[in-house]
Amino acid sequence: MKISKIHVVWCLLILIVSLTGCSGLTRSDQPATKTWWLEPYAGMAHEVSPGAPKLVEISVTVVPGLDTDRILTLSDDAQLNDFAAARWADNLPELLESLVGRSMESSGRFEIVSIRAGGGPENCDLQLEIREFFAHLSPSGQANGVRVAADGRYQCGSNEPLALHLSASIPVYDDRMSVIVAAFQQALDSVMKDLLGQL
Repeated sequence: MKISKIHVVWCLLILIVSLTGCSGLTRSDQPATKTWWLEPYAGMAHEVSPGAPKLVEISVTVVPGLDTDRILTLSDDAQLNDFAAARWADNLPELLESLVGRSMESSGRFEIVSIRAGGGPENCDLQLEIREFFAHLSPSGQANGVRVAADGRYQCGSNEPLALHLSASIPVYDDRMSVIVAAFQQALDSVMKDLLGQL
């Protein structure tokens, strides 16, 4: 059986066109999603404190709309949105609970205990509700600042509870994601420094 050269050429062309078409299905013009990291505040690391560290149970909640791993934006007309292809390492409540706990432990004054472990009545209790954790957008759609705000309470044993109001605003002059994330880090550090200063 003889196979003509023309037949072989046509088969190869069909194969090449098929492979090219299929590879287009696996490609996207969308940028790859990048995951961004935040560090716990370590500015008060290992302060000298008398006695053993206080045992603290932490609970972090967020207002509706903030329970996501997306890096959120808020426009002047109150539109909540997010940066395309940019994510935090975890959903905001879990991320901030970890960051707050590690920041407190790094001060040397606190030891974080799990609420699920059934801590004793002598333990301290920190409850935070995150009210703001987003980049503000100008009317032209450019990021011009980052805002982090939380309210909460801190109580040790039968002592009077301490009301907490924490907030930080950091201006942003560059639309690069690395600059915006650095502003979030700076705002978080400011809020954590304020928190540790009050406790």
